[in-house]
Amino acid sequence: MIETQQYRFTAPFAGSSRAADRTALAVAAAAAVAFVMVIGTGISGGLGVADAAIIHHALRAVTPPANQILHTKVVGTQNGVTVAGEVWRETTPPYAGRGIKGPLGHQEEFSDNGTTSFEYDPATNTIYEHPDSSSPPAFTDPVAQVRQELASGQAHVNGTIVIDGASLYKIDLPHGLVGYFDTRSYAARYLDDPQRDGTVVRLRVAAYEYLPMTPSIRDLLSVTAQHPSARIDSNPNDPPAGSVGK
Repeated sequence: MIETQQYRFTAPFAGSSRAADRTALAVAAAAAVAFVMVIGTGISGGLGVADAAIIHHALRAVTPPANQILHTKVVGTQNGVTVAGEVWRETTPPYAGRGIKGPLGHQEEFSDNGTTSFEYDPATNTIYEHPDSSSPPAFTDPVAQVRQELASGQAHVNGTIVIDGASLYKIDLPHGLVGYFDTRSYAARYLDDPQRDGTVVRLRVAAYEYLPMTPSIRDLLSVTAQHPSARIDSNPNDPPAGSVGK
């Protein structure tokens, strides 16, 4: 299971969904102002104009518009096992979302509607339902951390590289993650995710798209909509094995 100190893109969900999304989008807006300042002065903090422009375009490419549903999916291999993280998330409050993460065949599924969090246990066809706390056991989309770190002012363009025939900008992010962005569209294509054991897992961005908020697509945000026959357990003392916080 992918599990890192900074990144848990395909590990069990953790962190505050709404707080993280608000922070990432606010920082992205601040970065746009900073970009104008960089262009005006030529260099800011050692960052050249060309590199600042690349980072600005990469940030814009991963900053979602309002009133959409962002669908992201990353796929990689760790120790010969395929791992994946897939998230559907509202881009406006309450940032309701659903995610599936982990090694294929052993993935965990969660959702959060802004007031209540849900965790699905396929072994018993049970959905565990709990009110959100001040630090809800929720999640962010896989590129949310990338977005926030691109906007931090500490990202560094480290040249270009060709992966599978595609020319990509290599951008080193401040906490160890490396992003690879298309040199034409600036779309995120790969992420190098450092592990606690010193290895690095390369994740391919298999999906990054914005979906309209139609009723059928909104159902993708909900564990209960995806598993209508599941039993609902709202007892806080009955978390499933392997649940968040374990």
